[in-house]
Amino acid sequence: MDNIKSYSKTFISGDKNTLTSQIGVEVFEDDKLISSCLIGSEGGGTGITGNTSLISYGGLVICCSNTVFKLTIPDLNLEWKTISDPATCFGIHYLDKDYVVHGELEITRLDKDGKILWQQSGRDIWTTAEAYDDFAVYDDYILATDWEYNRYKFDFDGKLLEEYKVEPRKEELTVVKEEAKKWWKFW
Repeated sequence: MDNIKSYSKTFISGDKNTLTSQIGVEVFEDDKLISSCLIGSEGGGTGITGNTSLISYGGLVICCSNTVFKLTIPDLNLEWKTISDPATCFGIHYLDKDYVVHGELEITRLDKDGKILWQQSGRDIWTTAEAYDDFAVYDDYILATDWEYNRYKFDFDGKLLEEYKVEPRKEELTVVKEEAKKWWKFW
């Protein structure tokens, strides 16, 4: 009610009173708004990054908290929604004709209709302290690293191929100290 914007449609996953993330989606044609919707879900917070949405099969596939939503384009009707992780979804990636969701607690393969094909968990959450190089989809396998730097290699059927320990990324932090400019000057 007190939002700055209003949307023509709302799609919620879970209890509408405990939403952690809400994402507004608008479709414009020639600078004219033609459709809009608000999606929301409970679970961990999700922001919009380069890995949280895809344009696929004539629609928008987007992560919002613990749920992946598929909206049709351009009318933004809900095609499906799937809770893909108990906590939050960090990203979604193409995997053949399907998708793989990088979640906090689960790696989930979804088919193009949002059906869960398999899920895999690790010893800890699926990220590292640096949140760098913690998840990738390659030509014939998926590589994921957990919080304790255990790295897992999965095939596309969700079978564990290999597990090994990696070292945290060590980068030297170089701090350049600049002389602060003074707002005053003595002559």
